[in-house]
Amino acid sequence: MADDIRTMKVFMEGFTLYAGAQVAAIGDNTVATIHVNNTPQNYTDFRIASSTTPATNANTNDWIFDILTMTRGANNQTAGGGTFRCYNQQRIDLTGLLQLGAAYVPLGSVSQRAGVPQLPGNWYNDMNPNTAMKTSSLTYMRDFTIWSVEPLTSTDLSLLWSDGITRQSATPNMPFFIDSSGSMSTTQMLSSQSRLFVHDSGLSPRVGFMRELFNQMGGMGETAAAPHIYCTRVISGQFETTPRSTQSGGTTITGNAFDPDRFWISVPPSWELLNVGIIEPDDLEYLTFMQRSVLAPGGRTDGQ
Repeated sequence: MADDIRTMKVFMEGFTLYAGAQVAAIGDNTVATIHVNNTPQNYTDFRIASSTTPATNANTNDWIFDILTMTRGANNQTAGGGTFRCYNQQRIDLTGLLQLGAAYVPLGSVSQRAGVPQLPGNWYNDMNPNTAMKTSSLTYMRDFTIWSVEPLTSTDLSLLWSDGITRQSATPNMPFFIDSSGSMSTTQMLSSQSRLFVHDSGLSPRVGFMRELFNQMGGMGETAAAPHIYCTRVISGQFETTPRSTQSGGTTITGNAFDPDRFWISVPPSWELLNVGIIEPDDLEYLTFMQRSVLAPGGRTDGQ
């Protein structure tokens, strides 16, 4: 039985991206601005920049974006869209706990949020039956929180992100998915939260609030002993944008492909919580827990 119950807490800042926001490439800090009408726009391996005064999104630079790709419609009457991937990884130091010879048993995790994410959609529906455009529902977002004793590798991120072809995801302790597997054993991944969001058909995608379609907690509840715990939130999604030309009262109005009512990515902040039971096993059990936690069978997949 656990000698004590502890709660690990990590705060993940939220962020909102519109056209006009600046992004800074990791490595050379090259700053680019998301354009309101250019196409295609491809940004890779970047953080949200904070070079303006006052700084915008100043506290969100723990988010690392793998890609943000935006493409407007082929002409003024067709919808555009985009895809994005990002993650935020935080580390909790447990060296002092291990010096006491203590191990920990994950009891489950929870994510506390004040709202749901917002992504754009094609909100325009031409009422002319000869040219009517059906309001699209191709916008969706995946949101994972992974508690682990090792940082996620690029393979882990790729399996969580999935893509428009694979259309599925796998957590770091799942083996042999699409000819690949995660880098961790069941001991090394302590807990997880998996969510899938889609647009609510009863709410205009011009508002962009999403509905949670799937929510699942993961992890095997196995005893672990390692000097650090990592909490990683991994988000990916795709979205559609409204055509540049819309009609209102018989008047055609042509705007930019990524005007504020056509493009945004807004993710709420969250408190990520992990409850663990602290135990003090005998020396042999403790060494066994530690060996299983810090050394994956066969080594890790890509050396990260």
